[in-house]
Amino acid sequence: MAIDIMYKLPSSSGAILIPSIVIIFSLLLWKKLAKTSNSEVVHPKDTVIFHQPGRGPFAPSLSPFVVKLETYLRMAKIPYQNVHDSIRGSKGKIPWIEYNDVTIPDSQLIIEYLNKLRDVDLNKHLTEEQQAVAVAFQRMVDEHTYWLMVINRWKYDNEMREFKLSNWSWLKLTIARWFVNSQTHQQGLGRHNKEEVMAILNKDFHSLSTYLGKKKYIFGDIPSELDSSIFGQLSQFRWHLPLSDITDLFQRYQNLDQYCQQMKNAFWPDWNDCVKYPVDENSGIVKNKTNGTTF
Repeated sequence: MAIDIMYKLPSSSGAILIPSIVIIFSLLLWKKLAKTSNSEVVHPKDTVIFHQPGRGPFAPSLSPFVVKLETYLRMAKIPYQNVHDSIRGSKGKIPWIEYNDVTIPDSQLIIEYLNKLRDVDLNKHLTEEQQAVAVAFQRMVDEHTYWLMVINRWKYDNEMREFKLSNWSWLKLTIARWFVNSQTHQQGLGRHNKEEVMAILNKDFHSLSTYLGKKKYIFGDIPSELDSSIFGQLSQFRWHLPLSDITDLFQRYQNLDQYCQQMKNAFWPDWNDCVKYPVDENSGIVKNKTNGTTF
């Protein structure tokens, strides 16, 4: 989850209060086990040590911000090593990095830090107006479209297949669903009904699709930093939300589907090595890399 928020226990009745106490206690225990830890491991100099959870079933991560940051590292050709763990960064968020003994949290802050430190500028070909548009779109996808993905994932996807394939237990799923639904309610978008949520999401998709048009990347033939943000969020809708409403969106905005494939092919040639269940694009057959079974 991108943000940690403190919650008050419900007080309407004992029937609600007791389960809530159990959930809060379990959540605090879970967060304690995943607290920040200072590693004594010696890492290579000038190499990003990228802390992230394990790989996702059909996209490289269940976190759009992990996909965003790793795509950026690939676009900028910055050497990095993945460390798959559940340890959180200093702001209580995932992902985070270590770089020459310095730890930096938050995907966007990491990008800005590396841009300055390594003199990286993926936006140097953009006009001042395009750079302004990039900031607006980055804020939209990371701070608005993201929450709409979260609502679809935790409120409307009753099967939770992607999380079950990632070995999430029933208890962990129950705690996470309760907690995230509380987050979306406090954030505001979670107060809307499904019809309203999908109408709002459609506007985000429409805006991206309209601006993208027939271009290869969001600003033309050359990728920019914004592409990593857009791809990070769209990757979850495209590969980790098997809902008919989401499928309909990609049918309606086919250039966004093509864009996802373009980003995947350009920056993730090893995609099948970075997911738990590679999908054969021609046959649609899904293979379990652990035991070789298909489904």
